Formats: sequence, structure tokens, C-alpha cells
Amino acid sequence: MGAWGPGNFANDAAQDWLYDFGENDFRLIDRTLAGVAAMIEADELDAWEAQEVLAAAECVAAAAGFPPDNPPQELAEWLAENSPMRVKPEYIEMARKAVARVLAQSELREVWLESEEFDGWETAVLNLQSRLNQIP
Repeated sequence: MGAWGPGNFANDAAQDWLYDFGENDFRLIDRTLAGVAAMIEADELDAWEAQEVLAAAECVAAAAGFPPDNPPQELAEWLAENSPMRVKPEYIEMARKAVARVLAQSELREVWLESEEFDGWETAVLNLQSRLNQIP
């Protein structure tokens, strides 16, 4: 059985994405977030995509100086090697829009609504949204 938990890096999709991030950094963030930020309301955001979006948004927040508590080792190492850095405003805006989409309308939200851990998942995503909103 794969990894599955309410944290934004506590699932296989996010862990796989983070592994690829080490080799592709902002190119992967761009590919992951751009499509979601451009979605129209009728477009479906599936659970796997939503998990990748949350991982990408976490990396944007971390790169901008607002990392999660206890980031995964891969992210902590990447930050140590690449800090300080300036994050392009378009990445921040794409991350904000994508996280809002995951919270409001995604298959991932529906999956968590049916579980007993919805509150934990929602808290983790709202924490990410709050950190993104703190970026000037």
C-alpha cells in the first residue's frame, strides 16, 4: 500500500513529484501549476493532480521564505543549496490560484470529505494557503 496521509507531502503523488523536483526545480513547478491556474470552472482536477499541485505550492512557499514545519528532507536540502532566491510573482500567483482550486473544487477534496481525517487535511492545506498569502 502506498503512502496516504493528510499532510501535503504525505502521499505517493507528492513524494514522486518531490523526487522529480530535485532535478527540474522551477521548470516542474511551472508545468504543474500553470495548467491548473488556467483551468476553467468546469474542468475536473483529479486527486493525483491535486496532490502534485499541493507539493508544488509548498515548494513555492518554501522558496519564498515560508516553508512548512518539518519539510521533507529533499525540500530542506534543496532549500539549503539554493537559498536565498527570488521567486517570480507569477509562480506565487499560480500557486495561490491552484491551492484555492484544490480547496474549493477537486476530487482530492471529495476524497478527504469522505474520510475521518478531513479536518487534518483541510488544516494542512489552509496552512499552506496562509503561508502563500503572507508572501509579499
